[in-house]
Amino acid sequence: MQSAHIKAGEPPRPHVAKAMRLLGLLGLGAIVLLWATGFVLAMQIYGGVGINTAFHIKLAGATIMLAASAFSNFHVFQQAKKAQPPHAKLIKTMTSISRIGLVLALGGAAAAFTP
Repeated sequence: MQSAHIKAGEPPRPHVAKAMRLLGLLGLGAIVLLWATGFVLAMQIYGGVGINTAFHIKLAGATIMLAASAFSNFHVFQQAKKAQPPHAKLIKTMTSISRIGLVLALGGAAAAFTP
């Protein structure tokens, strides 16, 4: 959505910007919830997180996603306090990093939990 506003050369309207920030926070909350429930499930089902190498790759991907999401949300929050738009290049970089983390997390999960 942000790229469409950049291409149009205009900032998003205030209600759209607010919705974008809310979606970012919801995404961050979802990642944190998945982390918490994932650890609980690993402890209950496998007795710990030392399952196999693929599981650790999944954890690395999830860590990358969590860090990128947290950093992006922090940046958007800081820019909103200054009444400035987020830096498009930084957000685009964080999106690419998150996608790499997603691929690692999904690939690691598929390999870790496939019998």
